[in-house]
Amino acid sequence: MQQFSTGKRPAKGALLLLLAIAFGQKGFAQQSGELVVIVQDAKSKGLANATVTIKNKNSKLKRSGQADQQGKAVFNNLPVDSNYCILVTYTGLLPKEECQYIVTSGKRSSVVFQLIDAASNQMDEVVVVGYGTQKKTNLSGAVDQISGDVLESRPISNAAQGLQGISPNLNIQFNSGAPGAEPKINIRGITSINGGDPLILVDNVPISAAELIRIAPQDIESFTVIKDASAAAIYGARASFGVLIITTKTGKGDVKVNYSNNFTWNTPTVMPNKITDPYVFSRLLETSTDNTPWDNVNYSDQFYQYAKERSDNPSIAGVRINPSDSKVWEYMGNRDWTRYFLSDWNATNTHDLSISGSNEKVQYYISGSYNRQNSPVKLAEDYFDRYNLRSKVNYRLSDFISFGNNTVIGSTRRLTPSQMSLPDIYNIFPTSFDKNPDGTWANSSAGIIAAQMVDGGKSDRKRLDVQSTFNTELRFFGNKFKVNADYTFQRNSLNRNWYTKQYEIGYGPDDVRKEGTTGAYREAGFSYYNVYNIYGTYLQSFNKHQVNAVLGFNQEDYRYEVITAERAGLISESFPTIQFATGTMKMGEAIDTYALRGAFYRLNYTYDDKYIVEFNGRYDGSSRFPKSKRFGFFPSGSAAWRIDREKFMSSVAGLDLLKLRVSYGQLGNQSVSNYGYLPSMEKKDADYLFGSERGIYIGVPPLVSPNYTWEKVNTVNFGLDVAVLKNKLSASFDYYSRRTLGMLTLGRDLPNILGASEPRENAADLKTNGWELTVNFQDRFELANAPLRFNAKLLLSDSQSKITRFDNPNKSILQYYEGMQMGEIWGLQSNGLFKDEAEIAKLDQTSIIPWGALSIVPGWPTYVDQDGNGKIEKGYTLGDTKDLKIIGNSTPRYQFGIDLSADWKGFDLRAFFQGIGKRDYYPLDYLYWGTYQQPYGNFYGHLLDFYRPGSDSDIDRAKHSQAYLNLGLADQNLNAAYPILQSWLADRNLGTRIDQAQGLAIPQTNYLLNAAYLRLKNLTIGYTLPKSITSRAKISNLRVYLSGENIIEWSAVKRYFDPETLNENTYTNPTAGSDRVGNGLTYPFQRSFSAGIQVTF
Repeated sequence: MQQFSTGKRPAKGALLLLLAIAFGQKGFAQQSGELVVIVQDAKSKGLANATVTIKNKNSKLKRSGQADQQGKAVFNNLPVDSNYCILVTYTGLLPKEECQYIVTSGKRSSVVFQLIDAASNQMDEVVVVGYGTQKKTNLSGAVDQISGDVLESRPISNAAQGLQGISPNLNIQFNSGAPGAEPKINIRGITSINGGDPLILVDNVPISAAELIRIAPQDIESFTVIKDASAAAIYGARASFGVLIITTKTGKGDVKVNYSNNFTWNTPTVMPNKITDPYVFSRLLETSTDNTPWDNVNYSDQFYQYAKERSDNPSIAGVRINPSDSKVWEYMGNRDWTRYFLSDWNATNTHDLSISGSNEKVQYYISGSYNRQNSPVKLAEDYFDRYNLRSKVNYRLSDFISFGNNTVIGSTRRLTPSQMSLPDIYNIFPTSFDKNPDGTWANSSAGIIAAQMVDGGKSDRKRLDVQSTFNTELRFFGNKFKVNADYTFQRNSLNRNWYTKQYEIGYGPDDVRKEGTTGAYREAGFSYYNVYNIYGTYLQSFNKHQVNAVLGFNQEDYRYEVITAERAGLISESFPTIQFATGTMKMGEAIDTYALRGAFYRLNYTYDDKYIVEFNGRYDGSSRFPKSKRFGFFPSGSAAWRIDREKFMSSVAGLDLLKLRVSYGQLGNQSVSNYGYLPSMEKKDADYLFGSERGIYIGVPPLVSPNYTWEKVNTVNFGLDVAVLKNKLSASFDYYSRRTLGMLTLGRDLPNILGASEPRENAADLKTNGWELTVNFQDRFELANAPLRFNAKLLLSDSQSKITRFDNPNKSILQYYEGMQMGEIWGLQSNGLFKDEAEIAKLDQTSIIPWGALSIVPGWPTYVDQDGNGKIEKGYTLGDTKDLKIIGNSTPRYQFGIDLSADWKGFDLRAFFQGIGKRDYYPLDYLYWGTYQQPYGNFYGHLLDFYRPGSDSDIDRAKHSQAYLNLGLADQNLNAAYPILQSWLADRNLGTRIDQAQGLAIPQTNYLLNAAYLRLKNLTIGYTLPKSITSRAKISNLRVYLSGENIIEWSAVKRYFDPETLNENTYTNPTAGSDRVGNGLTYPFQRSFSAGIQVTF
C-alpha cells in the first residue's frame, strides 16, 4: 500500500460557505475526503500542466485535472475508499499509474509522483491546441506536435529553417540563401487563387512568417501544427489554411543558467559551371549572334589574338594598355567573376544565454540572443543582425489567481550595398576585369559593379519590435474551471536609410572619371497592433465521462503608417542625407488598417477513453468586407474511436493503439486586400503641362461588386493512428479533401461599351485532395552495459488542387477553367532537331520564331505536329490547343522527411533527410540558357554540346586556341543535346505566358527538368560530458557538438542550380507569366558546418 503525508485541512470560513451554497457543493463530510497529487520531474521540481486522472472502480468514479504551476492537482469531495488509481501524464515523459491509494474521511491526503523516463508513447503527450492543451490520445482532429529540441545544435539562423521536413504537409520553403531571408509557409498545399497562409501564433499572439525569423530558436518549447478545419475552427478567419502554434519556454525547477554558442562556416551549395576561357567564351558568344540577323557581337583580330594568348598562357596579364589606343586599358579576364564577388567561405555566429527557474510562487525565464548572418558577398558589408531579449514571468498570488507578463524586444539590421544586383554579378563576362594596374576600378562590368558595391553607397534597414503580453488566470473548484485573460500590445518601427554615391572608374592611364549619380532615400514606418483575449475553460471527469469546454472572445486591431522621402543630388557625399541634397523632393505616405473580432468555443467529450466527440466554432467579423457581409459563423465537428480499447480487441496481441478519426469543418478565408470592397481613387501626375508644371488628376474608381464576402473553406478529414510492439512502432495516416468556395476573382465578362473592367466577386471554387503519413520506430537496448536509444521517423505527404468552378465560357487556357490542375505546364512535344532543309520544308514553324526574325536552319528544334496540319502552332482554347499539350506540373509532390537519431554513453547522433519526390521545372533565363537567351550572359558547360553542322577548315583551326580545339568546338556535332547556337532563340523578354513565349522559351519536353531532390539536411554529432566530471566545476550539463546543414543533395537539376532555388517556380496563375524569380540568379544556398557548446549551470 502506498504511503503519503496528511495534514490539517485549512478552514475556508465564510468564503467556502458562500461558494458551497452558490454552486451546490458539499464540504467535507464524514464520507468524503481530499486528495492532492504533486507531479515532479527527476529533480523533484513541479511539472506544470501535467494531466492527472484518478479512478475508483468501486464507485465507478473518474476525474481528470491539470497540475498548476507548482505541479499540484487537487481533487476534493472524493468518496472514502482504499482503492484509488492515479494516472499522471506529461509531454515527453513516460506516464505513470499506481493504485491502492486511500482517501480518508475529512482528511487531505497528498502523494508525490515523479516522472523520470522519456515517453515511449507519443499518444500520452499533452498537446498545445487552440486556447488550451489536450492529451494527444483525446484528439479527434489532425494535429501534430514537435518538440523545440529539433532546433538544438543545428547551424540554423532562424526557427523556420529548423521546421523544414519535420511534420508532413508542413511545407516551408526558402527561395534564396540571403541573410534574413523570409520563409514561405504552407500547410496542406494550394489554398486559394488569391493565396492564403497559415495562421502563426507565438504564445497565442499572431505573427507573420517574416516575424518568425526574428524569434530566437532557443526560446521555443514546442510547435503544434493544426491541419484540419475541426481543430482550427476555434481561430476562425485566419485559420482557414492551418495553424502553427509556437509555445515559448517557461522556468522550471532550480535556477538554471544556460549558455550556448554556434560558430558556422558556410559555402555555396551549387555554383554555375561557367566557361571562363577567354577565347572559348568570346568565340562562342560571337557565333551565337552570327546566326541571327542582328550579328551585334564582332570582336577584332587584336581582341582574338589577346584572347588566344591568355587562353594558351594564363600567366599573361589580363589588363594592358590597348595597343591600338594608348589612352585606354584593354582587358582580357579569364575567371568566374561570380566566385570573385561571392566568396567560397563565409562565417556566421550565434550566442544564446538564458536564466530560468521556479518556486511555489514564481516562474521565470529570461533570455538574450544574438545572431549574425553574413552573406557570401566579399567586397562590401552585407549582413543580417538579430538581437532578442525575452522576459517571461508568471506569479502565483494564491491558489485562486495568478498573473504574468511575457515581454519580447527584438532588433534587426539588414545592411547591403545600395547599388548591387545579383543577376548582374552572375552575368559578368569572364573576359571582364576588376582593377587596373594603377589600382583604380576597371572600365569593365566587373570593375564597375565592384566600384558600385564598395564606393557607391549603402542600404541600411533597421527594425525595432516591442511586444508585451499581460495575462491573468483565475481558478475555481480545484482547477476544474479556469478563466484566462490577456492583452498584448505590439509596437514596431522601421527605419531605412538608402543612399547612392559616385564612384571612380579608370578608363586609361591618368584617366580616372567619376561615374554614377547621388541621392538619398529615407523610409520611416510604424505599426500598432493590439490583441485582446478572454476565455474560460471547464474540465470535469466523472465516472467514465470527461468533458473539456472552452468559451471565449478575441479582438485584434492593426494600424500601419509609413512616410518616405527621396531627393537626388547630394551636396556632400560625406553627409548622404536628404537635407544635404538639392534635387526635387519626392514624398509619399501610406496608412493601412484592419480589425478582427470573434467569439469562439470548443466542446470535447470523451466516454470511457474510447469515444471522443469535439465541436469547435467561431463567429467572426473582419473589417475587410462590407458591413452587411462582415460577419460569418464557421463551425466544425470531429469524432474519434479508440478501437483498441474495445473488448473484442483484447485478444489482439501487440496492439497498443488503433484509433479512427473523422472531422468536418467550414472556415472563412479573409486573405484579401484591406479595402477591396471599396471603390478607390488614385492621385496621379498628368502627362500634360499646365503652365510650367505637370497637372494632377484623380483616377476613375473601378467597379466593386455587391457579391464580395468571405471565401468559404470546407474540409473533411479521415485519420488512422496505430501503435504496436509496446509502442515501439507507430503510424498516423490522414486523408483530406478541402474545398475553397467563392474565391474572389474577376466576374463574368461585361460588355466593352461599359468602359470598365469587371469587378472582383466570389466567382470561383477550388478543390484540394491530399494525404499524409507518419511512421515512427523507437527502441532501446543494452550495448556494452549502457542503454542505446534509437529513433527513426518517416514523413510523407502529397496534395493536388484543381479548379471546380470558374466563369470561363470560352474555355481559354489563358484563364482558370473547370478541371484545371493547378501548376500544369502547357508546352510542345519535342521531336529532336531538324537535320536538313528538306525536313524544314515539310513542317512550318514560322509562327513560333522569336521576334519573327530568326532563321530556321538545320539544328533548329522541331516538334510533334499534334493536329497533323503541317504547322507548329499554339492554340489557347480547350479542345483546340493545336500543338500544345500538358507536359508537366510545377507543384511539388510527395514531400518527405527522414529523421534518424541515436544516443549512447553520452554520445548523440542525428541525421535528417528532406526532399521532394516529384516536380517539373522548365528553365528560363541566363543561368540555364546562357547566350541562347540573349548575348548578354555567360556560357555554361552543359551548353557546349550544341549542334554544329560542319567542322572548321584548317585555316580556321589555326586561329583557335588549344582549349577551343580540345573541347571539340571546331568539330561537327550533329547528334547534339542543344540546338544550333543562336542568340534570342530562348529569349524570355517576349513574355513567358504560353501565348507570348516563342522559340525555346515555350516549354517543351526535351528541356523539361526533373526538379525532385533528396538532401541530407542535417548531420549532428554531439557528446555530453559525464556529470562526475562537470559537477566538479558546478556545471550540471556540458555538451559539445559538430553539425552540418545542407551537406549533400541528389537531384537532376543540381548541375545547374540548387534544387531549393526553384521553390518559387510553382506557377498556378495562367493569366500571368513567370516572374524573373526562382531562376538561380540570387544569393546561393549555403552548405554550413558548425561547432558549438551548450552549458547549463
